[in-house]
Amino acid sequence: MIENKKRILVLTSGGDSSGMNAYIKAIAKLCKKNDIEIVGSMYGFAGLIKNDFVELDYNQMRQVQNMGGSILKSSRCKEFQEEEGFKKALENLNKAKFDCVIVVGGNGSLRGAYDLMNAGINVIGIPATIDNDLSYTDLSLGYDTACQNAVCDIVKIKQSMSAFDRGFIAEVMGRHCSDIALKTAIISNADMCITEKVEFEDILKKVNQKTEKGVKSPLIIVQENLFNIEELSKYLEEQTQREYRSVKLGYIQRGGEPSNVDKMYAIELAVLTIETLLKNDYGVALGKRNGSMIAEKLSNVLKQKMTQSELKYIFEHYCFD
Repeated sequence: MIENKKRILVLTSGGDSSGMNAYIKAIAKLCKKNDIEIVGSMYGFAGLIKNDFVELDYNQMRQVQNMGGSILKSSRCKEFQEEEGFKKALENLNKAKFDCVIVVGGNGSLRGAYDLMNAGINVIGIPATIDNDLSYTDLSLGYDTACQNAVCDIVKIKQSMSAFDRGFIAEVMGRHCSDIALKTAIISNADMCITEKVEFEDILKKVNQKTEKGVKSPLIIVQENLFNIEELSKYLEEQTQREYRSVKLGYIQRGGEPSNVDKMYAIELAVLTIETLLKNDYGVALGKRNGSMIAEKLSNVLKQKMTQSELKYIFEHYCFD
């Protein structure tokens, strides 16, 4: 190995998101161009504990940028959060002598990166979560693809529902962030988007207002973790004497080929990663704000809280009569 040649480790952690593989390929390509050795940790933080490291060869990656999921696999590693597991991870990292660990994931993953940083490990965080719930960046890797997947399926089902004048309720992912629900509702021209707990009676009132204005097949988008959409479907059917169907889109939003937006964002993140590495600027999370790529200190990232999405304003002005 050439003296002073950088050696980095990359891992993907938490929920998978389309674009993770695109980022891995892009960073591997740039590492090759900049004579940086790149290694992968299998199954995220679990790989640090098990010393499960693999060499990453850009020439062997072929079309992985078009695949969902992660070729490095992922996990939610509880052992890493415990003292014994964390110490084992540090021991393996120090023996391997990586110049930097790149953590690709969401909130929990960046918190793990922060813990490593506080233990003396050089880290860089990459925002990758379909939920888009990282407050420091306007965009997280995989969010655009998740919205695209949701819209595609909702539009198809909506066409079938319209043939029977049936109402349609679709639950989308997002955990406690409303961005997927709102963007999906805007693009699919939904009649209602529910992003907080409300009484079924209040939903019924809004549905009746829509049908009184001539809407024959109401489309309702619901953010997950609020209530049982099957119960809502039965309630509306009983109260309106109109058939309703409900669908949880679930994991279909995660998979599939990344959108062009996510592919491009993966490349942008990889370029900024290399720039950051070459400047030895560690302890940061990369992202995009107001159209510009940024590197935010991890200590600031974890302190920031989510603000109300401007998508709610857009939905209310675009979709409401």
